[in-house]
Amino acid sequence: MSLKSTDITRRSFLSGAGAVGAVAAMGALAGCAPTNPTQGAANEPMAETGEAVAGDKAAGAWDAQPDSVADQVAATEDHEVVVVGAGNSGIVCALEVAQLGGEVLVLEQSGAATMWAGDIDACDSKIMKDAGENVDKEFIIHDLVRYASGKCDENLIRLWAYNSGAFVDWYQENLQKKGLDVMLDSIRKEFYPADCFYTNVYHTAYQPPLQETANPMGSEVAMPAMLELLAEAGGNVAYNTKVVELVQDGSGKVTGVIAEGENGLVQYNASRGVVLATGGFLGNKDMMDELGVVSHKFCSNHMGGEGRNGDGIKLAHWAGADMDSSHAGSMLIFDRGCITSVSEEEAGIGIQGGGYNAGMWWPGSQPFLRVNKLGQRFCNEDGPYDFVFNLAMQQPGHFWWQVFDGSSWEDVVNFGTTICSRVVAAEGAKNCFLLGTYYPCRDAKEWDEVYVSPNVEQGNLLKFDTLEELADAMGFDAGAKDNFLATVKRYNEITESGTDTDHGKAPWRLSKIDEPPYYAAKMSGWALATLSGIHVNYNMQAVDTEGKAIEGLYMSGLDVGGFFNGNYPEYYGGLCMGRCVTLAWLAAHSLMGEEYPTPLESARAAF
Repeated sequence: MSLKSTDITRRSFLSGAGAVGAVAAMGALAGCAPTNPTQGAANEPMAETGEAVAGDKAAGAWDAQPDSVADQVAATEDHEVVVVGAGNSGIVCALEVAQLGGEVLVLEQSGAATMWAGDIDACDSKIMKDAGENVDKEFIIHDLVRYASGKCDENLIRLWAYNSGAFVDWYQENLQKKGLDVMLDSIRKEFYPADCFYTNVYHTAYQPPLQETANPMGSEVAMPAMLELLAEAGGNVAYNTKVVELVQDGSGKVTGVIAEGENGLVQYNASRGVVLATGGFLGNKDMMDELGVVSHKFCSNHMGGEGRNGDGIKLAHWAGADMDSSHAGSMLIFDRGCITSVSEEEAGIGIQGGGYNAGMWWPGSQPFLRVNKLGQRFCNEDGPYDFVFNLAMQQPGHFWWQVFDGSSWEDVVNFGTTICSRVVAAEGAKNCFLLGTYYPCRDAKEWDEVYVSPNVEQGNLLKFDTLEELADAMGFDAGAKDNFLATVKRYNEITESGTDTDHGKAPWRLSKIDEPPYYAAKMSGWALATLSGIHVNYNMQAVDTEGKAIEGLYMSGLDVGGFFNGNYPEYYGGLCMGRCVTLAWLAAHSLMGEEYPTPLESARAAF
């Protein structure tokens, strides 16, 4: 079985324009999007009947286990390691297995590897040390435990913290073989009051030389190189091949998988083990509803969920693996879902199962004035994406309006946002293309051409010469319109005074709304990833409810639980991918019997 190239080229990725281009690119790049959504038992549509199946589960339940297809297998192949999912985590794991001398096969249900995301949070990489960046790993560990309200595994976080730097060193060394490199973005957000939050630096793959703006970066450039390295190391990838069942022996040990592909059902035996890296369950709204991941109901934009149906979590669960006990709110959410062109009802805001509207206003995270359905300001707009989103969900209608004026370029320059909310190019920062269209700008003209004018044309932004006209277009009744005009007046007074006595926003992130034209975007959340999953031990093996390892079964990426809970720590740039790829890399070490760069015992001793 030979390694097939991805179906997506950089040229096609970068050719999208506006929201339509962003949707197309995102749909194509979603990690495990199935060619046929009804293919394979683990991805069949949710039934609407009460008919019972295995284990007396209703056919519509997310964990209703389908009947075995073992008697329908047409062929068998023998391998050492089988990795399920060709996303960032799956390919990292497979490459490290191959480079450590193992034979590995990756099975991917779509026609291409994932080329989305790319920022990697890490501690003590060589790049960081060379730049003089020092971090307190134990502070970070305990801050992340606090962020999860203790509903996590502290030592799993500790493994990431003490091994992530070594992972980035490995990642950089490999990418340099293909003429790429890894950069460090150390430009931090300025907080108010100072140091009220900790923010870390992060790493991103790029194609040298680094341009002033609009660089192709992240997985877009890294994944093709990683696939080449995997092929050179003897690894193979089979696309359009969907895993539908785990194979277990009499003791419960996982010995392989059954997958459906172009040759029908094939059993792939794995003498060393199976790694599940299928990308979580953002694409399975029924599963999110049943597990209580309520935040998705208030996200109009679910781009990136295609094909991420919880297959790996289901397969592990059916094999006896334990899961996180709390899933509520455990999502990575951007406050950039735009519903200006449709009603909140049409966008599905608040309904069971959520809605889908592909509208996106990327500068939605900029700390412009936000008002609710009643025309009233309700929060300090300068907070983590999901915090501000959660505050808005308590408001009538579960959405908000972002409002700004004709001086918006000067405003965003003063705001100085960082990580992926950056819209102003900065020397030495990650200045990349995003979805083939969006990138940090250098001046007001670029800001208008890249962001403002196209979104006015697409209906994502309302634009009027007076605040009264804008309020009418926003659909306010007479009372709400009066509230809105009074809110803007009050906000301008606060800005003039330099002190936000209402919500405590930083003085330099206050901006008067007094220069026409005036703009407004009707906003909700953009759901990016689920964060809960299967419990693992410190060898990255799935464990049962008694904490006993399920032999032969390893978890990776967004299928791993125990790291996050409730909210995603937005100010740790790239932490989602950082923990995914670092733990996947460690899983490869475990599979091959290699010691971690910093074993857990050494990390504990360091503490």
